[in-house]
Formats: sequence, C-alpha cells, structure tokens
Amino acid sequence: MEKRYSVNKKSLRKAVLALLMLILAIIFIRFAARERVILEYSSEYVAMAELPSQLSFTYYEEAEWKDKITEINGGKNLNGKLTVGKLEKLLKQLSVQEYVTCPKGFFWKQVSRSEWNDVYEQILDLLDTEGRVSATNLIFLMDEKEEPNENGSSKRLTQKGYYEVAQGINYFHVCDMYQVYVMENRMIGISSKCKGPLMLKNVFVHTTSEGKAELLFERQKISLDIAGLKEKITNTICDLEWTEGRVTAIYKKEDMISGKVLSFNEEQIEISGYGTLEHTGALKIYKTYGTVEELDESKLVIGNLQADFVVAEKQVCGIILKEPASIEIVRVLLLNEGGTPYHEDPVFVTDFNGTLTIGENTQPVEAGQPVKAAEFFKKDSDYLKIALDDEKGNIYFSDTAGAYTSLGYKGTMEIRKYPEGYGVVNELSLEQYLYGVVPSEMPSSYEREALCVQAVCARSYACIQLMKGDYAALGAHVDDSTSYQVYNKQEGNEQTKLAVDDTVGEVIKYQGEVAEAYFFSTSCGHTGNMGLWNTEEGGKYGYLQGISLLTDGSEPVLEGEEAFSEFIRDGAVNSYDKDSPYFRWQAEISLSKSEEAISKAVAERVQASSGNVQILKQDGSQGTGSDLAAFGKVKGFSVGERGAGGGIRTLCVSFEKGTVNLLTEYNVRCVLGAAAGSLKNQNGENLDMQLLPSAYCTLTPTEDGYTLYGGGYGHGIGMSQNGANGMAKEGMSYIEILMKFYQDITIENIYNEE
Repeated sequence: MEKRYSVNKKSLRKAVLALLMLILAIIFIRFAARERVILEYSSEYVAMAELPSQLSFTYYEEAEWKDKITEINGGKNLNGKLTVGKLEKLLKQLSVQEYVTCPKGFFWKQVSRSEWNDVYEQILDLLDTEGRVSATNLIFLMDEKEEPNENGSSKRLTQKGYYEVAQGINYFHVCDMYQVYVMENRMIGISSKCKGPLMLKNVFVHTTSEGKAELLFERQKISLDIAGLKEKITNTICDLEWTEGRVTAIYKKEDMISGKVLSFNEEQIEISGYGTLEHTGALKIYKTYGTVEELDESKLVIGNLQADFVVAEKQVCGIILKEPASIEIVRVLLLNEGGTPYHEDPVFVTDFNGTLTIGENTQPVEAGQPVKAAEFFKKDSDYLKIALDDEKGNIYFSDTAGAYTSLGYKGTMEIRKYPEGYGVVNELSLEQYLYGVVPSEMPSSYEREALCVQAVCARSYACIQLMKGDYAALGAHVDDSTSYQVYNKQEGNEQTKLAVDDTVGEVIKYQGEVAEAYFFSTSCGHTGNMGLWNTEEGGKYGYLQGISLLTDGSEPVLEGEEAFSEFIRDGAVNSYDKDSPYFRWQAEISLSKSEEAISKAVAERVQASSGNVQILKQDGSQGTGSDLAAFGKVKGFSVGERGAGGGIRTLCVSFEKGTVNLLTEYNVRCVLGAAAGSLKNQNGENLDMQLLPSAYCTLTPTEDGYTLYGGGYGHGIGMSQNGANGMAKEGMSYIEILMKFYQDITIENIYNEE
C-alpha cells in the first residue's frame, strides 16, 4: 500500500508539472503574440495597430486612440492581435457594449476579421451619424511606399487616385485588391480582400511587349505583368480590368479626333471643327514627343496646340500631344466698359466682307452691315464667329446703326453666350496682337529702341500667359486690361509697328525658359525685385534684380531711413527716368481727416489679400479681420522693412489696440493712397489718384500726420518704360537696354525653335 501511494504521488507531480508547463507555454505564446509586430494582412485576425485609425471618426482623435488602445493592450504597445477580451474593453471605452453583439469565446480567443467587421459596422451605425466612413474597392498600383509623414501616414496610388494610408494598415503590394474603409480620402481600415473584377479607366498605355505593359497614370510610370496579350498597343488610352490581383483584359479606345482646343472648363472642352464635348473630369493629357509623360492642364495651350482627342461614349477621355505648341495665336477676352467679362448686347461691324458662322452654319456678312449678336443665337446655338475675307480688314464694336465705338480688331471675333451675358474673344496672330499692345502700353512718340524693348517684353509676357490658361473657361488666354497687357486702346503708328516687326519672334529667356518680363512706368532711380511682392527672391526670378538707373552708373546709398530719405527728396538726381513727371512726387496725409479711409482701406486689403496682411492684437497675439473693428483709432504709420531699391516691403499701421502689417508694394500703395489728401508730381501739378504712384517713399512726421516724399510710378520691378526711353535717348540699343534691366538673360526667337 505504501508503494502504491508513492507511485500515485509521483504521477500527480508529473501531471501538475505538465499542467504548469502548458500554462507557461500558453502565457508565453500569448505574450509573444502580443509583442509581435503584424506586417501582413490576414482574414484570421485583426492587428491592434489597425484600430486607432478605424476609430478616428469618433470623439477621440487617432493619437488619443493610440494611447487608449495601448492601455487595452496591456500598456506596452500596439503590437499583437485583437482578442475577445480586448474587444470587450474597447466596446466599454466606446460606451456601446450594451448595443453591440460581441463574438463569443474565451478572453484570449482571437477575433477574426469578419467578426471584427460585423462589430465595426454596428459601431458605425451607432456613432458615425454623419456618414463620414465608407467602404470602397481599390487596386494598389505601385509597391513603393512614400516616406511616412508626421503622423506615420503614407500615400499609395490606386485606380481611384492617391489615398493617404493610416499607420498600422499599410500591408499593400502591387496589384493587391482590397475593400477598405475610407474617411476624407484617407484609408483608415481594411475590410477584406477583393476578387473583382475592377476597372482602371482611361489610363495611357505607352507600350506593350513580352507580357509587360508600360503605363502612365497620375504622372507615375507603372510596369505591369500582362499575360496572354497578343495585340501590340502603343501610346493610346485604354481601360484595364483586374480580377484576383492580375490584369485579365485591356480595352483599347479606338475613336479619335484631331483639332485645337478653343476653351475648356471642369466639365466641357471646345475643339476646333467639333464644337463642345463633355469630358470625364480632370483632363488627362499626355505628350509623346521627346520624353513620354503626363502633363497638367497648364500645358494645354488653347488655340495653338494641335492634339488628338480619344473619345468614348461621347466624352473626351484623353488628349495626346504628338508635337509641341506653335506659339502663333493669341485669344484676347475683350472686357466690357465696366471691366468685366460679359457684354449685355454687343453689336459689331466690319470694313470688309466676310462670313458669319453660327453653330455649324455659315453665311456671308457685308462690310458696314451691323451684326447684332443676340439675333443670331437660338436655343440650340451658343457660338457666333465673325471672319473676314481679307486680312487687311477690321472688325469693330459699333452701335446699332453701324457707327464705330472702338478701334478696329484684326483676326476673327468669337461670341459665346453665357448665363451672365456674351463673352467676346478676339483671335489673332501673336505679332498682330503686339501691334495693339505696344502703343497701348508705351507712347508711340517714344524712341524707336525703347519701343523695341517694349515689343520684346510684351511678346515674352504674352508667351508666359499663353501657357497659363487663366481664361480657358471663356476661350481666351488674356484680357485687354492692365491685369495682363493693355490691348487696342491706343492707335498705333509706323514706329510701333516697326518695333514689332524689327523684333519679330524675339523673347527674353532665363535659364532656357521664357521669362515673365515685368515692366512699369517710371522708377525713382532704382528698381526692385520680387521681394516687393512678398515672393521669394532669386530662383526662377533671378533675372529680376534691383538695379541703379543713375546715368553715371553709380549705386545710390539707400540703406537706412535717413539715407533713403535723402535720396528720394533729391529732385536733382540724374537718372534715366528724370524727365517723367512722376520721377519725384509729394503727398500730404492728415490722420484726423483720413482715419476712416485708412481703416476702410486696411479692411479691404485683409479681404482681398489676407495672406499679405498680418493682424496683431494688443497683447501681440494673432488676430483676424473681424478683430479690426475693436482696434480703435489710427495712431500712425511706420516702415517695417524696405526691399531692394528702397521700396516699402512692409508698412506698419498702428492702432490704439493693435497693429496691422501690410506686406507687398500694392497693399502699401492702396492704404497710403487712401490716406493721402494731396498729391503733386515734380512739376507741382495736382494728381487725382486713389492708388499711391509707388511704394518708393519716405514718411516724414508732421503735426497731424505725414508728408510723403516719393518717386516713380508703378510696382518698380523689371523694366522702367521711361528709364528705357532715357537710355534710348543716350544711344543704347534695345538689346543693351534689355540686358540692363534683366540680368543673365538671352534674347531668342520662338519661331526659330525646333
């Protein structure tokens, strides 16, 4: 009996020891599972690291959820997998445990993804009252991952564009297909794998060969495996179909038309010879000459660019450029007398016979016959074009009797009907356009070489604007106002025409690109740089440097208020601009009389240019436009900073209970101009101007305000027109003058480029 007891005791010890070992193994496995970083997707479990982003739609931010889920996870980290026990704690944290059906099982049991999805959908039903979270199916097109941002997120490219991917769920590889949860273009969680089929629509296929396809999508070059494709596809638009992580079909878009873009907006594009067509959203533009790449809409030069348009289901789904734009045509939006784009009831007359095109129909028009635009528009037509049989002819705005009310316009006239009125666009050659710009921007009486300078600057400026497409929605490149270049407001003469002809095609280039040749009327004896517009100096604007215009070539001393004041008050300064009445000017400001005007002007600049206005409360904290009403009376002005050449870059306006810092020369001129009650040029003549002539001025205190001593007229950046005229009088050529005003440039001919 004693021996049997001993055997049983030993067996019991072994059983207890085995049980302890099993418990230790379970604890070790659970601990290891909790500590392990989850790097791959699985349908069998959900990583704890996935939860903070998925719950970020609730009353806690994602960073707060990271802390809370770390506590639920044992206080160590976000590694490991979601279990039944942790899920129960999570539901209590959300205060929804009584309303959500939770998976059954021991507290250590892992929660499968389908179980979590069921719980998550219940949470969404309860807490996502605004419907911020949705589910969508995505194909991941690139395996490369961008560097995470500050919150650990990265971006991934899908068939629906780029999505930000929250930290903890970035398991995706190229051609993976998942249903994901999305909030505000950010992937916050993964629901499941997706089998498809899914479509990648309107993608540019550069080439296919040996089971590979080279694509361009969202400006990324993508290489994909495509098995079984027999047809060779080159440089066209296709739809690709994915099933279970691989491309299973390519549908080539066969229909293509050719023409020039005349206008475009977010929904439609107008093509020469085809009228207006719908497009599929953001225009997809691809060039195949030189390097093959995707371009943005700024490269779609209207009126000058022959292109192929891929069309499917009556929509333009892609644009292919096989050659660069030939910069020969300018399309000018002719503003109404109030300076806005729409005319109420325009009437035109021609001095040569021509044709009227209404929609798809054409009919003759006789010289002198008034064309009342409203009479030609029917319900099914919103386009009218006037063209002449002879290029010597002109088109005029007129009254209903046919009497001219404008100067003559070359080229063609296009009238489009909009809900706001009629838009009028004058299309003509670049050189003909300059015939109307040069005399409108510079007096025809100026020296021939100065007019040539103006022609080259105007041509350069126009070429830049052609690439921008600011008025693409209205079918134009520029308008005819000072916002771009004044066009056809002054009659030209033989000298202005010769200035254009003698410089035909010539533009200013800086570092191989056409330079934006800014110009203005008159300097104070020195020009400025882009700092006056609160824009970074140098870089692509390195050619715009402040230069002295003193005739002896010396550099004036301008540093410090005292030195600048001495310079700007010296009316005997010998500068190339000295003959202009605006070379020196003087203004008086009475604070007591102009206080209301100053406050109003400051508020207007906040509304119009908030990024260039700094509002500081009495305690030094940042304010907003709504705080201005409580700032009290205007106490005075002071110069915060001057730019190159002495122009005021920052003007400080002091109030009883705050300060406003005005950045940019234009803001400075607006406010000081509103304050000025008396303004005279250097000849003593009174000037009636709401905008101060320039920001090159000094403020000398008086008993009730300031006397402003200033010089120059205009923004002061680039070429001074009066300075150029002064240089021309001294015998300088237009090339020498351009090289003086613009640094490190070349003069090249756009018509000689390959």
